[in-house]
Amino acid sequence: NDDDEYSGGSRTQLSPEAISDFQIVNHGFAAESGGGAGGAIDVQTRSGLNRIHGDAFLFVQNGALNGTPPLELALYKPDENRLRAGVALGGPIQAGPIQRGRTFYYVAAEQELAHGEDANDLKPSTLAAINTALKQYPPLSTLTLQSGFFPTTDQETELSGRVDRALTAKQALMLRYAFTNSRNVNDAFHADELTDRTARGSSFLADNSLNGTLASTFSATLFNNLSFELAQRRAVDRTGSASGPGILIPGIALFGTPWAGNDRRFETHLEFADAVSIQRHQHLLKLGARVDRVALRTSVPDGSQGYFVFGNISALQSRNPDFFTQSFGNQSFGNFDTNLTEVRLAAFAQDHWTPSHLLTLDFGVRYEVNRLPSPLPQDALNISPRLGLAWTPRKSLVVRSGFGIFYDRFQLATINRLLELDGTHGFSQTVEDAAAAAIYKSGSIPAAPLAGVASSIWRAQPGLRNPYSEVASLGLEQALPFQTTLSAEYQYVHGIRLGRTSNINLAPPVTVTSANAASLGIPNPTAQQLGRAAFSTARLNLAYDAINQFASSSGSTYDGATITLNRQFQDDLQIMAGYTFSKTIDDASSDTEQPQNPYAPGIERALSLQDQRQRFTLSGLWLIGPDL
Repeated sequence: NDDDEYSGGSRTQLSPEAISDFQIVNHGFAAESGGGAGGAIDVQTRSGLNRIHGDAFLFVQNGALNGTPPLELALYKPDENRLRAGVALGGPIQAGPIQRGRTFYYVAAEQELAHGEDANDLKPSTLAAINTALKQYPPLSTLTLQSGFFPTTDQETELSGRVDRALTAKQALMLRYAFTNSRNVNDAFHADELTDRTARGSSFLADNSLNGTLASTFSATLFNNLSFELAQRRAVDRTGSASGPGILIPGIALFGTPWAGNDRRFETHLEFADAVSIQRHQHLLKLGARVDRVALRTSVPDGSQGYFVFGNISALQSRNPDFFTQSFGNQSFGNFDTNLTEVRLAAFAQDHWTPSHLLTLDFGVRYEVNRLPSPLPQDALNISPRLGLAWTPRKSLVVRSGFGIFYDRFQLATINRLLELDGTHGFSQTVEDAAAAAIYKSGSIPAAPLAGVASSIWRAQPGLRNPYSEVASLGLEQALPFQTTLSAEYQYVHGIRLGRTSNINLAPPVTVTSANAASLGIPNPTAQQLGRAAFSTARLNLAYDAINQFASSSGSTYDGATITLNRQFQDDLQIMAGYTFSKTIDDASSDTEQPQNPYAPGIERALSLQDQRQRFTLSGLWLIGPDL
């Protein structure tokens, strides 16, 4: 989800299907073209024709024939209604004999409105026990966990307009504006069934994008494409409860103000790109460069209301949390605002060489660099060669192969966190056991940092490097009788220097014995705990509790094989079936994932959280008529 990452990049090992020989695309961000503020704008437009043309559609759905969800405690089926409508119109702006075929417009609009219902999956006895316990806790004494369904809403508006202008016989100009406005109420955070309505969220998202392209044909062998894009995103998230602490009982319930979800951000992308194509006999040379400036203003007060974690309902009833954590911002501990700027530079050169009608080779190199905000370290050695080939040993068989290195960007959410919680602008505090119980029983949440409690901060690894992937692929496509093609492809992706976070302030672990268990905070060790490594309360730097260091030190591997069968039954009907078997292994599946033992991160290597072993797809294309 790009929105969760502030549309700042992705973990390259998790989407190998998006990688081609010379281009990696992530929701609008392309290796050699722009993408805007997260690429969320997906309104499609097309160039005009010398006639007025358009279309309209209406899609209506309701849940009248739906069944009662079998895994939920609801007594009846939830309401579901969805309406989506759209119109599009295009044609020439001036249709006279002189200007005919010179200027065209195309506009499109879509509106979606969906109403539904959702519910938490808490048992009535659990709800009653929690509600009774909360009556004795002043900050949440008016909070009552809800049973039954609550309404959810999805609204989305999409507008787009495009103008194409043939300036001369060799130059064409395109300008395009797109707008997306979406609002999601009560179900914006993909919460699980154990989350009460108070901890669920609503979101507002607005995207604006203006881009243009000037295509110039200087000669039969020289072509230039100059483009720009200005894109902005405004995002606001709100939780059902925005005051008072959040409470988590793992595996049982989450309610109150959750740790994350009450943030706002404003993101602006300004990008210029130019690419030159030169035809020389059997070579098509392409050179290009791009500069992208990203400005981000955010307020992310995660954990500012305080957050309690209880081991079970009995602990909640007896008011004995396992721990309590809270974040504090600068300016009297109430400001979580950050303002950062990142500049991305890239240049590439490639050659599309056709030595014969049976063989085509693509090879090139790309260089890119991210200028991160101070004081984050800079990495300037991002050179990535790429190679691809297509070979036709016989008319019915095509062999395709490729290898390349693809650099990724750092997630803007990660950069923002490193700047926001650096110990100067903000930090968090955590207390456990008796100290946490004392805060809960006091009936109030600290308004200022706790005296005598060390803070936890975030910082970047001194030698931070951009993550990248090494990608290799081999594919065969065989033509079969009856207008059928069978293709098979194997792809290998090796993710290198991927992000992970480790607490580097922990003292080395020690082995738990009966003699030292109490000193490690384990008064009554079990047989499983004895003989295993554990961390004491000792810290290497006594000024801090946790020093969460973000480092580009994890890795991953992806192996995937895909078989696809495509059958053209007749001129207007096509069916395609595909099966993928894959495996993804890593030692950190996200930027914030921490190893159990930071002194031995390699033991974390296992199946990735994003591992999807098998996938089967079936799709069809039916051309209803030549005029539609």
